[in-house]
Amino acid sequence: MTAMRKNNKTVLLLRPEDRAQHISEGLTKAGIAHFIHSFVRVTPKQVDKSEVQRVNETAWDGIILVSKTAVDYALASDFNARQSQYFAVGSSTARYAADKLNVPVTSPAFAHRSEGLLALPELNNVSGQKWLIIRGIGGREVLSEHLKMHGGDVSYWEVYERQPVPLSDASVVDKWVSSVDTIVVTSAEQLDYFLSELPESASLWLESCHWVVPSERLKSLIPVKQSASIEVTESASDAIILDALVANGNAHMNSEDTTNEEHVESSVETEKDETVTAKKSSRRFFKRLLWLIILIAIVAAAYYGYTRFPSLF
Repeated sequence: MTAMRKNNKTVLLLRPEDRAQHISEGLTKAGIAHFIHSFVRVTPKQVDKSEVQRVNETAWDGIILVSKTAVDYALASDFNARQSQYFAVGSSTARYAADKLNVPVTSPAFAHRSEGLLALPELNNVSGQKWLIIRGIGGREVLSEHLKMHGGDVSYWEVYERQPVPLSDASVVDKWVSSVDTIVVTSAEQLDYFLSELPESASLWLESCHWVVPSERLKSLIPVKQSASIEVTESASDAIILDALVANGNAHMNSEDTTNEEHVESSVETEKDETVTAKKSSRRFFKRLLWLIILIAIVAAAYYGYTRFPSLF
């Protein structure tokens, strides 16, 4: 997929198209030309009914959802677990899961990777507890290793798998090399397959590009000599990626959804240890919070009046 160009920048967004729509819309509004391409195809894993039954009937002390894809395929497999504490890797996944599952989902406010989730006290006091991690086949082991090290009993429920998608048209690379100056990649797997499909002659192009990645870990996997050309956003959320791309392109965004996410992320910068609990609707949550504050104010005023002027009561 290619979008029209209004300024000098052209972005290659290495993501599945269905997970790139919000960024694509934002780039289009900003007049930034872009390609969307994925070297990974995500497909549902065949899940037998006994496994689903085990997941739904076990009394889990905590359930971790590693991605939006994990949420989607868990629900497609009739996921309906008993009441538990839910956690997600990244605030964007937490909001998505809360909306889809209609439960509170906790995520660290500032950190958007597995390592950030591990800093939460709930994941460090797990001795004797049963934990479920919902993910795809072959994900990272850092969550499981941490929970086990702290005495937790960890199970995986793998609900999808990733398969490489080779380039069917080599001329696509020529188009990228001739026009793209910014590459966005948020997955080590995408990066690996992307690099494996490029000819050696593309190495100079890779060196000349500006890269946008969510983590230092991913930055270390990019084969360029000039590390200054790699921007680490510390988040793979649409809002943060868009902010990096649009700010660099000297354009302005007016997307309501983007503003909401950016507000959450920016408020986090001064509250690193705060935990965000995503409700079904963040807007509804703040309305309820406002009404609660008003109610507390009314009760406090009434109590003050009663203690100061009891004759009026």
